[in-house]
Amino acid sequence: MPIPVPITELKQRTGQVLDRAVLRGEDIVIERYGREYAVVLSRERYQELLDASQARVRERFLAAQQAVHQATENMDAEEIARLVEEKVQESRRERAGLGQAPGEV
Repeated sequence: MPIPVPITELKQRTGQVLDRAVLRGEDIVIERYGREYAVVLSRERYQELLDASQARVRERFLAAQQAVHQATENMDAEEIARLVEEKVQESRRERAGLGQAPGEV
């Protein structure tokens, strides 16, 4: 559970707050004006979070890759290229806030 520390305490006791994060392994939430403002973590804890995040991204990528492979295994290269181009154009229209092109349902 994160430990809340007011920013004034951090200013007065920076070394002690850092020791709590590094030596005790506590996640410290710095509060400013009563609101969560920043987090102090040990380097090891930070690396754990990065690794977990990268693992989730990798899992989503592999799942998407498998889904694409399954969806296109019976298509020829031209059909796949056409489908990809359609989806790219659709995505560009959505990002531009244009919605569907005329004639599309």
